[in-house]
Amino acid sequence: MIATTTSDRIGSLPVGRSRLRSIPPTPTVPHKGGGSTDVFRFIAAVCLALGTVSVVIGQAPSALPKIAAVDYDERGAFRVNAKPFFPIGLYDAPVDERTLRELRGFGFNVLVCDAKACAGLPAKGFYGMVHTDKKIDDLSGVFMGVGADSPALIFRKNLLKQVAEANAKTRSAVPGRPIMNAIGYWPDEPKGVVKGVLPSKALYEDLVAAIDVSGPYLYPIPYQPVSSVGDAVARARIASGGKKPIIAILQLFVWDAKDRYPTPAELRCMAFLALVEGSHGIGYYSYGSINGRPKTNIAEVQPELWKSVRKLNHDIADIGPRLLAGAASSDLTLAKDTLAVKMKVVREQSASLAVLVNSAATSQAVKLMAQPGFRGQLTSHDGKRLTIKDGAATLMLEPFGVAIIHVNQPS
Repeated sequence: MIATTTSDRIGSLPVGRSRLRSIPPTPTVPHKGGGSTDVFRFIAAVCLALGTVSVVIGQAPSALPKIAAVDYDERGAFRVNAKPFFPIGLYDAPVDERTLRELRGFGFNVLVCDAKACAGLPAKGFYGMVHTDKKIDDLSGVFMGVGADSPALIFRKNLLKQVAEANAKTRSAVPGRPIMNAIGYWPDEPKGVVKGVLPSKALYEDLVAAIDVSGPYLYPIPYQPVSSVGDAVARARIASGGKKPIIAILQLFVWDAKDRYPTPAELRCMAFLALVEGSHGIGYYSYGSINGRPKTNIAEVQPELWKSVRKLNHDIADIGPRLLAGAASSDLTLAKDTLAVKMKVVREQSASLAVLVNSAATSQAVKLMAQPGFRGQLTSHDGKRLTIKDGAATLMLEPFGVAIIHVNQPS
């Protein structure tokens, strides 16, 4: 196993493994003069409608402001230049123009990348996260430093002391930036994942409490239940007292080439379990590391799964910050027998937002209990109204289903 404090590591691997081969840039075809750009716009529009491309030719991504400062508030929510920022990150992606346009269209805003690429990322709609122990002079595109991956697997003795020393080197390279460590949830991977061995307090809670930003990497499929994602984030949140950031790193990865990938529904369930349990950002591993399939990427190997990430990310960008910013609300509660479903309800000015997640592989009939005297309306994210009768409403959640409910109170 190799510690990941190596200078300018590209596409770092948060599974306690060695450096990955960098992925070559995707070739682009320049448009030379002489033809009408209307033709290209028309072709792009048709392709987009058919789902064959992800971005419109010539559409520039929204730029992000250069970074002067990064910190987080008392609840662990990130701020960039004193403004709230919810990271949606991706490991191991190339940074050529074509790929960046696609990734921005997919809603990504942070890339784990080479330090040299960071300064140019804000103009293209991204910030960078970097593994490095060499001083970076231009931090305008650096969102975070990334310390040693899988420290509990690397540092077998004096874990907290060794991870502190390693992180200090990273911190000196990116002064004023938070430092994240990707941390495992199943010791002795992949054997521990297969067997379902969970980490001890010393290897998980104590580590979370000691480091700056925790990035639990959570790749349960096909060996462990999807619910383990929520369990891991909940343990990390409790360990930090809810005051430090957590970025749940989700599974676009298989432990073995013969394993199956998560389904789009399972991945969506993982993401919303993490959000309901308090994750301050979402990451994905990985775009370009495909076990048993070198020189390819997730879009080629799992096109339907990759396609689903676009909508998922846009929903994360909408709901994630609201769950963090809203005040806890008791407008709705779950019936006590709804064990497979997690819910979080927050108050937003005159309304509330409820997110329900079914971690089971079977459909669940969910009974929502309203407070006595409740006179509001419940509306699903797609505009359907839920009927409240005798202080309760019932809805059906599909296997690994997610429901977003708006609770409107009369003025």
